Amino acid sequence: MNDLGATLLAVLMLVVAVLAGTVGYTLGAANAPVLEVVRYAPAVRQPDASLIAERVPDPDPPPPPHRLPEGAQEVRRVATTARPHEGTTDVRINWSLIRDGAGGQRVVVSSPDASILGAVDTPILPGLLPAPPRLWAAGVSYDPFNDRPGAWVERDIGPLRVGADVLAAEHGGVRALVRVGWRF
Repeated sequence: MNDLGATLLAVLMLVVAVLAGTVGYTLGAANAPVLEVVRYAPAVRQPDASLIAERVPDPDPPPPPHRLPEGAQEVRRVATTARPHEGTTDVRINWSLIRDGAGGQRVVVSSPDASILGAVDTPILPGLLPAPPRLWAAGVSYDPFNDRPGAWVERDIGPLRVGADVLAAEHGGVRALVRVGWRF
């Protein structure tokens, strides 16, 4: 490779590195946990008679209706109104805290022994939700033994990681490699 070609390849690699660094920083900044979205959401009755509780955020709620253990901090409060089925004395009420598609959490309430008439979910402190997974990676490489630059890209697909490398070849041109690995 002549000096002009090597210089152009080095400049190209520098541009790719800056672009990859900028994109990587922008995407990587989103790896931190994100605060739960706690906007008001109405109650939703589901076909199985369960109820997604009405979400009513309250940044300054009244004291808890019960004593909290020493050192505990209340983060969510759920109130449910139910009417027992005829002939039932004990009522079991099931709550499920779910992540919704809008970046928040909701409470689903159901009972095998009662009709759920209403439910209110009051987020007091927004929860931290994990950041969405980042499936792509890109960067530059350098072969110090042969003084050759390169670039690479990888993608996670289920338990596999696939990638491709492009390196400066020994007698000009480029050399490509393809990789497949198992994530663990």
